[in-house]
Amino acid sequence: MNKTLGRIIKIAAIFTGVLSFLTIIFLYYIITADFTGVFVEDADQAASALAYAYLEYDTGEVYVSINGHDPDEVINQIIKNKNIKIHNLSEIPECNVPDERDQAPSCGGRHILRARFIDAPAKYVAIVGLTTEACGGRGTSVKIAGRWLLQKHSVHCCRMSVVPL
Repeated sequence: MNKTLGRIIKIAAIFTGVLSFLTIIFLYYIITADFTGVFVEDADQAASALAYAYLEYDTGEVYVSINGHDPDEVINQIIKNKNIKIHNLSEIPECNVPDERDQAPSCGGRHILRARFIDAPAKYVAIVGLTTEACGGRGTSVKIAGRWLLQKHSVHCCRMSVVPL
């Protein structure tokens, strides 16, 4: 009985070691493999992951742009917050510019969210960013099982107002 238990433990240890070794080789391959770049669809989904995280806690009417164009229809289904109404930024052409500094002054009062793909430091890893009229942030999206998931992100907001003395 002790011999059988000893063999089972040895086989389990060998199996765990081989599996760990293969996992390390796979991760090394992902990090060092040359790849042709990121597909437009992947860039949009990676940037959308950060936009989704921001919009879950927002309210009101929001005009959204993902990498300079309208987001897909999935964004309305993913957002569970019922206090938010999402519009495409293309609905207001004077505000639909790549850089928010170039938009018309009339866009200043609108809540506009621009999410964008920034860089792909490794295969299946993307750095993404977002800006609104008073907030900005960055995050890291990772593609796991065909879906882009937001792993780490930070959004910082600064609202300036005049306080009477």
